[in-house]
Amino acid sequence: MNSIAIEAHSPAAVMECAALQCPVILGALPKLLGFSAKTAGKGAHRVSTQGSPAEDLQVQFEVLPGPGEAGWLGGDSDVSVVIGGGATGRRALWIFADTFITKYDRNDQSRVLDGIHMPHNTLALVECIEERCTGRPQFFWQRDEAGAIRSFFEPPAENKADGELLWPVAGIASRCGNSVLLLATRVKGFMNVVGTSVIVLKDVADIDDPRQWQYTTYDVGSADLTWFSSVFFADSRGEGDMVYIFGHGKGADGRLPSQNSDTVLARASLQNLLEHDWAKTEYWTTPGVWSAQPEGLKALGLPSWETTCNWSEALGRWYSFNIPAFTTDIFLHTAEDITGEWIKTKVFSVPYPFAQSPWISYAAKAHPELARSDRRRDSPGLADGDCELVFSFISNAWVDSSVVTSGNILFAPGGMEFHQRGYWPRFVRVAARMSAETSSRARCIA
Repeated sequence: MNSIAIEAHSPAAVMECAALQCPVILGALPKLLGFSAKTAGKGAHRVSTQGSPAEDLQVQFEVLPGPGEAGWLGGDSDVSVVIGGGATGRRALWIFADTFITKYDRNDQSRVLDGIHMPHNTLALVECIEERCTGRPQFFWQRDEAGAIRSFFEPPAENKADGELLWPVAGIASRCGNSVLLLATRVKGFMNVVGTSVIVLKDVADIDDPRQWQYTTYDVGSADLTWFSSVFFADSRGEGDMVYIFGHGKGADGRLPSQNSDTVLARASLQNLLEHDWAKTEYWTTPGVWSAQPEGLKALGLPSWETTCNWSEALGRWYSFNIPAFTTDIFLHTAEDITGEWIKTKVFSVPYPFAQSPWISYAAKAHPELARSDRRRDSPGLADGDCELVFSFISNAWVDSSVVTSGNILFAPGGMEFHQRGYWPRFVRVAARMSAETSSRARCIA
């Protein structure tokens, strides 16, 4: 068996380390400051929640390669957007960052390290019905002219030759489902973030096989001001073209953007962004005004790095999930207005064995297309008036660089048994409702 350096890391797992440049699987543990949001106080809205593992979704996503075949065996980032096309005219597009493409040893329930490939991004498609997406994922990656596996999205040839790669970690589809905009971390060398790339795909609803899709890229921001954390529609009524974008600037200590940096906000026309026009983007600035210049950016009071942010009509709130760096509690953050005040509520704890060393959990992201209808009284686990939210997170293993890579727990015998399978999306359903003290306007009405 070959001993190769497997570095499974995307921004949420790695950029917690920011300028320290420490990997998730290989490297030294960074010293991080905690990030806390306000908890509900007097007069603030409150959300009651109960999270539980979504076993049905785990079964739905259990697609393993056949005997002797190399296939998709884990990836992080795990963002999804709903696009058009396919048998039903509605599909969920999943985007992953660093991915394991290798064989599956059924005898000892493990990933095979010998001959593994690790493209920096891959895709999956899930067929959907009108209410939600119930199909099983079909995974896709690209191959070069010689037939070797490569990343689905790559930077321009000049940048690639200079050692740059892309980790797509956020995305949005046009309301008609025919265009997709992805935000990717630009990484050069040993996890050195040099900015943000926007990836544009058009006509995706007209072409069933994503390997035939064409894409373009352009760069925005800088190493000092990144804009890859999240992108989502600004109009909660399901109308309009405006999108919000989460970014991060340097921390108070002058370090490069990291999960501990304040989340900052921009807005732009999605159509403009699809046409490579970032120049008309506006920025939320102190003392609370939109500006054409990214100066004096006003912090939102919401922790994020790679994340999702969605509007729940049932709750009457924006919501976002977050796992603070190197912790095991997962929080739901909610706000009436995108600019705050954001209130956090604990919804779930990372289970054993992932709540202990050598595991680290990150990339808690919502998937509204997997939730059962907001107001269904007959949904298992939902009481009358509960609203269901669904998110996934990733648990990854890291070891000190002195440890032999081939002995990493991600490739150990039994490592693919689900109760201890890392580097795989783990799904959670959350039953949420506004508390009695919140105005009835914002409650989930059954």
